[in-house]
Order: sequence, then structure tokens, then C-alpha cells
Amino acid sequence: MDVLDFDFYERLKKDYQQHKSIFVAYDYDNTVFDYHNQGISYIKIIGLLRVCKSLGFTLILFTGNEGDQLEIIKEDLINRNIPYDLINENPLMKTRKPYYNILLDDRAGLKEAYYNLKKLTNDIRNKKF
Repeated sequence: MDVLDFDFYERLKKDYQQHKSIFVAYDYDNTVFDYHNQGISYIKIIGLLRVCKSLGFTLILFTGNEGDQLEIIKEDLINRNIPYDLINENPLMKTRKPYYNILLDDRAGLKEAYYNLKKLTNDIRNKKF
């Protein structure tokens, strides 16, 4: 079942209409990578990220991983063609606080965020606004 939050979607749509782009942040573990090795592919999330990139959205990977582990993650993203523009960076200013219009994260309402972002990308591609 789709989980769509009308108010959230309208705000996301308004941000897109105002700027003709949005900032999409996503986590790595259990969002695009099966950290617990449960056989989950996350192919829908990865596909949506690819659509977002094709629409010119800025994609930001936010992860707690650092050092060598972060280098392994970068290689994995490249090998699986998972797009990103920034890693652990605020796209607007030099600050520790993350900035994004929407966050895809298994611990922050991934299903709801996915369906709201999916609707936005579908509406953009179908020229509904």
C-alpha cells in the first residue's frame, strides 16, 4: 500500500516548482545496501535515485561510515551505478547540519519518503505541473 502524506507532498512539490530542483539525501546501510544481509535488494530505492539524478536533483549520501569504510561505500555506489553528488556535506553552506528537501533512510520513514518522492518524479515526468 502506498503511503502518501498530502501536506508533505505539497511542500516537496512547492520546493521543486520554486527551484526546479530539490536536494535528496539518503542513507547507505539498509537504504541502498543490505547491511544485515537479509537478502533485500533495495532496487526500488536505487531506481528512484537514478530517476532523481536524471531530473537534475542533487543527491547527498549521509552516512555515519568514515575512513576506509567510506572508500568501500564509494566503490560500491560506483559499481552498482547508484548516483551521488555529495557525501556528508551540506549543499548550501559549510555547517555540520545536513540540509535536504527529503531524506530516504530506513530509520526515518523510508516508505513514506519513497512514495512521496516517487509521486513527485512521476508528476514531473508526466508534466502534471
